[in-house]
Amino acid sequence: MKKASFFLLCSAMMLTACADDQEPSETEQVDEGSNEQVENDQLQGDQDETEVEEETETDHEFDDSSEEEEEKDEKEVEDQSSEKDEADEVIAEEDGLNPEGIIHRAIEAEAQFSSYSLEWQHHDVADDGSVMEAKGFTLIKYMENENGPDYFYREDSGVELEENEASTIYEAQTPEARTLYIEGEDQVTLQTAADEFVPTISIRDLHEFINQSADYQLNYRGIFETEGYEAYHIFAVTENEDTEINLWFDTETGIQVRQNEFFAGYNGTVSRLTMFDSDVELTEADFQISNISQYPVVDER
Repeated sequence: MKKASFFLLCSAMMLTACADDQEPSETEQVDEGSNEQVENDQLQGDQDETEVEEETETDHEFDDSSEEEEEKDEKEVEDQSSEKDEADEVIAEEDGLNPEGIIHRAIEAEAQFSSYSLEWQHHDVADDGSVMEAKGFTLIKYMENENGPDYFYREDSGVELEENEASTIYEAQTPEARTLYIEGEDQVTLQTAADEFVPTISIRDLHEFINQSADYQLNYRGIFETEGYEAYHIFAVTENEDTEINLWFDTETGIQVRQNEFFAGYNGTVSRLTMFDSDVELTEADFQISNISQYPVVDER
């Protein structure tokens, strides 16, 4: 009986020891499962972060691409605008719409007429800028002469002279002589006939605006309607800005049709072409000053 009891007691102790060895093993399995779950959670989190980073980088790349596209579009617009400006300049130059080209065209236009008659009216400008009644007139008749100096007749009224505030200057030329008489003087002067004395259609000889010694800076202002003409407008100013002159030229014929002059310290003057007739029939009688025959003649030829 004692041996059997001892054997049972030993068996019970062995079972207890085996039970203690198995419990830690199960615990370890549970812990490994938890660790695997944590690792899986961490891996999933890393994947989510990676996806977020990839999405952020993709968005950033998209933003950069959008900015590049915008910059490209802006550059294309600027390039197109620049090309248009350059094209406009080329067209303007080809059409003579730069100041020098317009003036050259006017000079050529004046040379193409074999005969004409015209009238300019000259007006003062009031302090408020309004144009006053005409204070003077310029009448010109011209006829080309193939055999020598050209014919012309000019009458300038309302010209301010040192002794006479209002007077008239008469000039005429035939191939024989240039005749000059100033109203109020007591003599007529004969000078050698030459084309350098022939008046131009324009108020001034237009070469003074474009020759090498020209003191004017020119600016083209556009096309405007004036004196019944569609006209190119040119603004001319001297380097010291003491003189400003506005000139208008007919877009069809090229001739000058208006001029505004402003000098420092003086009232402005507006000149308007009020009559122009080209290719008129003229004879030598149109180039004689008839009302000076009673005055003595001084021949300076």
